[in-house]
Amino acid sequence: MIISFASSKGGVGKSTTCACIAAELALTGSRVLLIDLDQNKTLARWARKAPIDGLTVLPIESKEFGEFFRKQSAAGNYDHICIDLPGTREATMFKVLARSDLVIIPAQASEPDLREALVVVSDIRDVREETQRPIPYRLLLTKVFPLRSRVTDFAYQEMERHGLPMFRTALVERSAYREMFLNGQPPTQGEAGKGAGAEVQALLAEIQAVIGGDADTLRIAS
Repeated sequence: MIISFASSKGGVGKSTTCACIAAELALTGSRVLLIDLDQNKTLARWARKAPIDGLTVLPIESKEFGEFFRKQSAAGNYDHICIDLPGTREATMFKVLARSDLVIIPAQASEPDLREALVVVSDIRDVREETQRPIPYRLLLTKVFPLRSRVTDFAYQEMERHGLPMFRTALVERSAYREMFLNGQPPTQGEAGKGAGAEVQALLAEIQAVIGGDADTLRIAS
């Protein structure tokens, strides 16, 4: 499967989520290619700290994406490809969206983040029309406060008002997500079966259900 992580706004946890999912896929026995298109190359630096068997992380310039992706797809060396898109809105994003089996749109529970998420959703719909290809997408709330707040309630209400599909799993603000970039250890190793580790495993299960067609219409959790 090809999963892309998209946001035209920085600081929403896009690269963190991409790294967590790619790492967990590899840890469960899959061959995974993570394409780092983000201009900061955060994931390329992360991968060098604690390499994971089965996970290949390659930083690629946006202008090289088309040819690189064709070669990797034709070679068939990987079970899954995860793509960390640039944190800006550019032409490469449309190329990635057109090739994705699922687009994950991370966003914090804030009005600016949700506004930017809607921009990405609009772009996905445009690509759908051009390619005549279904492109599933889901919003993912990140950096959520452990206790439900008025800000979180606002986010859920706005997504419901716009009819946006979202994951039931949300990523809570936890130190494990920050520490992984210091020690290279993904949350499912550092907090196996609990906290951030349990969140990542639950999110991956939802991803596999969406791509597998078992959960085409996930409802917003109350």
